[in-house]
Amino acid sequence: MRVGVVGGGAMGCGIALELAIAGRRVVLYNTRADSSERARVKLERDAALLVETGLLTPAQREAALGRIRRTLVLAEAARDQDLVIESVPEDLALKQEVFRQLDGLAAPDTVLASNTTALSVTALARDCTRPERVLSAHYYLPAHLVPLVDVIPGERTSPDVVEAVRQWLEALGKTPVVYAKDVPGASVGPRLLQALIGEGIRLVQEGVATPEMVDRVLTQGIGRRLGVSGVFDRLDLAGLDLVTGVMRNAGRPVPPVLARKVEQGELGLKTGQGFYTWTPDATAAFEERVARGLITQLREDRAEGRLRAPTPEATE
Repeated sequence: MRVGVVGGGAMGCGIALELAIAGRRVVLYNTRADSSERARVKLERDAALLVETGLLTPAQREAALGRIRRTLVLAEAARDQDLVIESVPEDLALKQEVFRQLDGLAAPDTVLASNTTALSVTALARDCTRPERVLSAHYYLPAHLVPLVDVIPGERTSPDVVEAVRQWLEALGKTPVVYAKDVPGASVGPRLLQALIGEGIRLVQEGVATPEMVDRVLTQGIGRRLGVSGVFDRLDLAGLDLVTGVMRNAGRPVPPVLARKVEQGELGLKTGQGFYTWTPDATAAFEERVARGLITQLREDRAEGRLRAPTPEATE
C-alpha cells in the first residue's frame, strides 16, 4: 500500500511514522520548508524513542525513516497512491479545498481519507467527483502509539471502501471502530473526552480542585483503570444498583436505561447479567486482565521512579 499524508504536524507525523514502520512507503506533504524540517526532527525523535524503549531496533528505525519522503508539492503526495490521508487544521473550508485539489490530482481509484471526527465527511466530499471513495480515518494523538482509529463514512461512501480501510488498519495493528453513518462530532472518543474536559474545568472553576489535583486523579486513578477496562464493564463490576444509589444520593438523574436494568434485576457481575453477560469464567478472566494491566503499570512506574514501593515496617 502506497500512502500520501497531507499535513506534517504532530498527527500527520505519527500517521506517517506508523505506516513506514509497517513497511509502507509514505509521501509526507507540508506547505513550507520550515514545517517540513520540523516534521523531520519530530519523526527522528519519535523513532529514536521507539528504539530506546525496545519497540524498534536501530536497523528498523533507519528503514522506517527511509520509507518516508517529504515534499512541498501536493501532487507528489497524491499521485500514484492507494490512500491519501488528510491531516490539516479542523477548518471546513480549508479541508474542502484540500479535498477538491486531491480529487483532481489522485488516481480515480485512490481512497481519500480525512483525519477528522468533528466535521461532516459528506461536506468534505462536496466538491469531489468520487464521494464514494471519501471517508474519515480519525486517529488519536499520538497516532503511532494509540491503537484506536474511528472509520466514518459519508452519505455516499461505498461499503467496500469502508471495509478495505478497516482491513488496511487491522494490517497495521490498529483497532478500527467502524461507524454506521456520518454524524459530525458524534464519535465516541471525542464525546467522552469533551465531557471529561468540561467536568474537569468546572471542578477548577468551582474551587473544588486545582488543575494539578484533577490531573493527578486522572493519571493515578481513573485513567489507570480506563487503560484496562471500560465504562460499562466497570459499571457491571461495581453493581448497577450501587451506581444508581450513588447517582440518586448526589441528586443526579438516573438514565432510563440504567433504571430499567435495575428494575429487571440485571445488576452486573453479582447477578450474571448487566450491560454484559457474566459467566464465572468471564468474570475470572476480566478480573485477571484488569489486575495484570494494573500490575504492569505499577511495575513500570516503580521502575522509572514515578512511584515508590511501600517501605516495610520493622518486625519484632
